[in-house]
Amino acid sequence: MQNSGNKFLESFRRITSAGNYIPEIDGLRFVAIFWVVVWMHLPTMLDKHLFGGSLFSNHYAFAVMIEGGNGVSLFFMVSGFILSLPFINERLNNGKKVVLSQYYLRRLTRLEPPYLVALIIAFLATMLAKNYSFADMLPHFGASAVYMHNVIYDSASPILGVAWSLEVEVQFYLLAPFFCFVFLISNSIFRRVLLFLLIILFALYAWKQNFVQPAILPHFLCYFLAGMLLADLYMLKHRPLLNNRLGFVLGILIFVGSPFIISVNLFSLFILKFALFICAFYLVLFNERLKHIFQNRYLTLVGGMCYSIYLLHTLIISALFNGLKQWDTLGGIAGIIFYTAIAIAAVLIISAIFYKLVEQPCMRKGWWLRKRSFK
Repeated sequence: MQNSGNKFLESFRRITSAGNYIPEIDGLRFVAIFWVVVWMHLPTMLDKHLFGGSLFSNHYAFAVMIEGGNGVSLFFMVSGFILSLPFINERLNNGKKVVLSQYYLRRLTRLEPPYLVALIIAFLATMLAKNYSFADMLPHFGASAVYMHNVIYDSASPILGVAWSLEVEVQFYLLAPFFCFVFLISNSIFRRVLLFLLIILFALYAWKQNFVQPAILPHFLCYFLAGMLLADLYMLKHRPLLNNRLGFVLGILIFVGSPFIISVNLFSLFILKFALFICAFYLVLFNERLKHIFQNRYLTLVGGMCYSIYLLHTLIISALFNGLKQWDTLGGIAGIIFYTAIAIAAVLIISAIFYKLVEQPCMRKGWWLRKRSFK
């Protein structure tokens, strides 16, 4: 029975194209999706739909909740890390050549189908729930489908608002091969100093452009570059620092405490938090104790489904809470705990089904060729 349960859970494991699975990266994805969904969006929507805006009278509590949005920054760092690995392997380890046509095709066939399915679901749900006309929503759907809504409308999509960050991700995917020319520099000190200086430069730019629309890649490039620097250290046998109990404690403190650092109002706290994120990411890669925690099977399974969860969570929570408010609702702490538990369960179950049916099949390299051969 236990073996059957283990086999069932393992069937949800992320499939990687090269077969080089790094479980602690999915552990980081778990933290990122937890911050976005459970820390930020779920309380916001709970307050809006079921508590009439009464939950966050304390300004600091509201600010702490909003800091969950830093999960998106962590996702950007993970993308910078993952996409850099094959280029580093080719250019600095004399590894397999990256064929750009295959690189772009992989991004398209891996990410676009789940996104389009989620976008169609959101499109239909938006028209039904808000009585928008097809003609009104179609231009927004078209702009969102080609990842251009931020640029065209200077705002997030009214159909699938969370897709703003996916548009930024796609801009990085397109330009990542260009940024990875930095790995043609063989001198590791010069290369890493250059990356560090670029990170500082774009962090300054990010602060200056904070909350300025449209949300485009340059506003967030510092996070992707940080991921690239960490990938450089990871791939080239960097001698680890803080691979001890102190590093373990420091990493735990950063992950637990960082949401309580309000980084949106002070430049010094913004830079501090960014530096702490880089430090925490580094420790997950190089501190064996911390790495072991982030390789936990349950964390990595949820982290591996983060794309599906991210695409669907606001739709699921909104539909659930809109349904629940038709009934007499619980108040106080009991209500918060009850509705939070139901929402988390609904998000996990529905996202897991979507992942299994839609996203995971697209993880298999050349999946569309097999479908065509079968036909």
